[in-house]
Parts: sequence; structure tokens; C-alpha cells
Amino acid sequence: MCAACVPYPGELPDDGRGRSYGGIMEGVYPGLDAGAQENSSLHFKVKAYGADTVLGVSSTAEAAYVRIMTDTGLSSFMPRGLYQIVVYGTQDEYRKKTGQPDWSGGVAVGNAIYTFLSPRLEAVLSHEMTHLIWFEYMGHVNPDCRWVNEGLAVYQENRALGSRGQGDLFSVLRGNLRSQPIAMDQMIHLVPATERAYEVSLWYAQSESMVRFMLERGGRIGFSQFLGALRYDKNLDQAVNAGFPGSWRTLEELERDWKRSLQ
Repeated sequence: MCAACVPYPGELPDDGRGRSYGGIMEGVYPGLDAGAQENSSLHFKVKAYGADTVLGVSSTAEAAYVRIMTDTGLSSFMPRGLYQIVVYGTQDEYRKKTGQPDWSGGVAVGNAIYTFLSPRLEAVLSHEMTHLIWFEYMGHVNPDCRWVNEGLAVYQENRALGSRGQGDLFSVLRGNLRSQPIAMDQMIHLVPATERAYEVSLWYAQSESMVRFMLERGGRIGFSQFLGALRYDKNLDQAVNAGFPGSWRTLEELERDWKRSLQ
């Protein structure tokens, strides 16, 4: 299967959990076998086995896209082109063709998501899609904001799981957040090494919790203004003040109120 090369500005998205990729093309992994089908929707080009599967994934992806853009207040942001979604038929095919470890559910490279059919497909797409949108919207990488990027992706993953009655990724860690939250300096500078401990990682749980707090307490419009300030190279204090001037003036004030909300 042939694939077009699509340049991507700056550092490419990774799988969201510590694995970075240096390539700059869609199609960096082998495609589907003969007989696969394709469908283009408003925001996605989906490739999978079977017409019903292709249409189902397209519908799921579009619904997740609307939810993400509505939650973040970025509905007016227009991507440059269609995001690609390649859905392998099985986890074994995905693992063999991408080289990803057994615990990987999906990976985002360039403007494409590679994943496989599973009950968690919507959650995986929501997570990886958030990264694609984040990197395209931001247009650059700010390492101080990694926790925001990850927190938003995990928040969307959790939203998808909850909508299907599949629970809360970090239910066992909520108590730990109250008793031993990670210092903000560590949140900013820590780079998780692997997804292997993803669902038992306090860093991911805290990132998701703080983003959830900003969205639910500060509001979608404020969150979009917060992201807009980060997009134009404002630091975290300036972005917090720009997005939530009636609630918090600095990241420290946001962190203080977030901790209080856990009690």
C-alpha cells in the first residue's frame, strides 16, 4: 500500500506516554492487507477491514472529535487536512506491523493514528486524537506543558471509557492524590518513561485531575483562552491568568484551589 509523506512542523506527536517518534510521514508503518477498505469523513480518513467497520470507526472518531473540540472550546479551529486512522484487525497484526509492545493500544505519528479493533477503541482514539489536535493547534512543543497535553488526552480517554460504563482509569489513585500530590515543579519537569505503569502512575492521575478541574471549575471558554495563551508562547502563570482571570492569577493559585477541591 502506498502512502503520501506529510511533513509535520516541529517535534512530532508521540504515543502520549513517553515514546517519541522522529519520522515525518504518514505510512511509517506497514498498512493493512489486501481487501481493506477506506472511508473519508469530515475530519478523518479511516482504513480498516470491512465496510461496516470502516463506517463504524469513522462515526466513533467524528463523535470523539466533536466532544474534544467542544470540551476545549476549540470548535472554531480548523485542521489543515484529514487525520488518518489505520485500524488493524487484531492486536497481533498491530504489534507485528508497528513493533509496539503488548501493552500499547495505539500510537500517533505525524497526522496518523495506528490502532486495532478492541472494546477500548473509542478510548484509544480519544487519547491519541487529542495529541494530534494539540500538536497541530499549538504548532510547537513547550516541554513545560507536557502535563497539560497528557492530562487533556487522559481526560478524554476517561470520558470515552465512562460513556461506555468502563469505569475510571485512576479510581484507585484518587485517595493518593489527596494525601500525597506531586509538587508542581515535578509535574512540569518529570517525563514519564513508559506507558507500562500508566494506570498506576500518580503523574498521569494528577495531570488528568488538574485538567478536569480547570475544565469543570474554570469552564470551556476559559480553558480555550488558556490554550490560546500557551499557543502564543505565554508561560503557565500568564496562561492561567489569561484564561481564568476571575478565578486564578497564577499556576500556584490554581494548584492551591485544586488541592482544596480534593478534600
